[in-house]
Amino acid sequence: MTKTTIISLICVLCVFSAKANNLKTIEQIHIAYKNKTTNAQHVTQAYINRIEKLNPQYNAVINIDPSAIEQAKALDLLYANSKWAGPLHGIPVLLKDNIETKGVLPTTAGSLALKNNITNKDAFVVKKLREAGAIILGKANLSEWANFRSSYSSSGWSAVGGQTHNAHDITRNPCGSSAGSAVAVALNFAPIALGTETDGSITCPASVNGVYAIKPSMGQVSRNGVIPLSSSQDTVGPMAHTLKDTLLVLAVLQGENKKDVSTHEFVLNSKELTAKSTLKIGALPSDKFTIQTQQLYKKQLNALKQAGHTVTEIEVTDNLDSLFADEYYILLYDFKAEINHYLSNTPKEVKTKSLEALINFNSQNKETEMPYFGQDILTKSQAIDLTNKDKYQRVKTRYRALAKSAITNLYKNNDIDIVIAPTVSPAWKTDLINGDNFKGSSSSLPAIAGSTHITLPVGKVSNLPVGLSIIANINQEQAAYTYADIIDKTLSLNTKKPE
Repeated sequence: MTKTTIISLICVLCVFSAKANNLKTIEQIHIAYKNKTTNAQHVTQAYINRIEKLNPQYNAVINIDPSAIEQAKALDLLYANSKWAGPLHGIPVLLKDNIETKGVLPTTAGSLALKNNITNKDAFVVKKLREAGAIILGKANLSEWANFRSSYSSSGWSAVGGQTHNAHDITRNPCGSSAGSAVAVALNFAPIALGTETDGSITCPASVNGVYAIKPSMGQVSRNGVIPLSSSQDTVGPMAHTLKDTLLVLAVLQGENKKDVSTHEFVLNSKELTAKSTLKIGALPSDKFTIQTQQLYKKQLNALKQAGHTVTEIEVTDNLDSLFADEYYILLYDFKAEINHYLSNTPKEVKTKSLEALINFNSQNKETEMPYFGQDILTKSQAIDLTNKDKYQRVKTRYRALAKSAITNLYKNNDIDIVIAPTVSPAWKTDLINGDNFKGSSSSLPAIAGSTHITLPVGKVSNLPVGLSIIANINQEQAAYTYADIIDKTLSLNTKKPE
């Protein structure tokens, strides 16, 4: 090979790499593949290079899948033979590290107790991703045990991955528990990442890092192969640079899985959905959020009004006094029952086989597992009496019915198309001693009711992103998707993501 040939080859590879680094959406990547300006191998390598360069500053990614390049090569070979794997052909995806995958990577939930939890099994959502042609790029950091260990924890911290930092200001918190997933997308470590949510764990980090995300409705996406917190509320959902991409990924993920009895063959309910140029929007109060967030929200409402939409200020009229105490009881109960089951079925290399053993492990490894905060939530969960099933069912029925009623009544009593609210206030300063400093959240009602919750990155406060929540009516996912798109286009995305 001559010197000129080598230089030419290097130049081609540089162009491929530069092109790959500028790609953020599924459509952009697929157009580049079809125009042959890059390929899956180069795109995947470009993301790996970016992670290796920037991740030490952010701790968003725990592990890169060592098979990622081989996955990409296989897809390039497929395309060379005029075949297309599916709607996510050659799209790298990062997974929150409570989602199991085939291969050599452990699934840790951020805990050193699970550092050897190599199940070599794909979660149901990972199978769906692979079937659609996606490349499993690696595992993202998270709040340890999905933020269900200590009442005073710092979101985005785990013993395995350390403290994840906000994509827009490393002194600020990324929220959680899907911290690494949101930061990774915001930093363009991958075009797509999956998170999980029990109450706010997808929507909050997406909001404070300035990306799109969907917390799906209950039963829409399987949790099989995901380390559980609570089967009553756990969901898996996508994060991306556009609403279109989150919807495309969600369409891949959703569907019935017999190993997750909550799931069903998902069919969108769009019988009463008609085309609309203007919407009747119900705006929930913003008084629990920071003053600057309230001011931004008012500007957003005015922009929607100026675009011709009707905006009505609405409030929850149902009595929610018992809701959050009931939720906490259900989560404590579910976690004890379900983490005991999960741990008892981990590989033999994992020595921690129960919640009680986990609590003991943390105590025995205090310097590495509990350098900043404790495990009061775990001990409260361990104290729950699992034999009191009558109380459990009574509380579960009550709290779910109340949350559903509260959402249904918002729509029925106000004659509106869609409900909106700020998702959460801007990111707070990370504090490993005192823990998180939340100012307002819109996650709990849709999380408990099991309805769809979308967050759109539509503005900034002091150069920090603030998301707008789209809260769907019960069983009205298609309306939420459609109206979220209208609102997103009306407000326009003006949250600049870091390069």
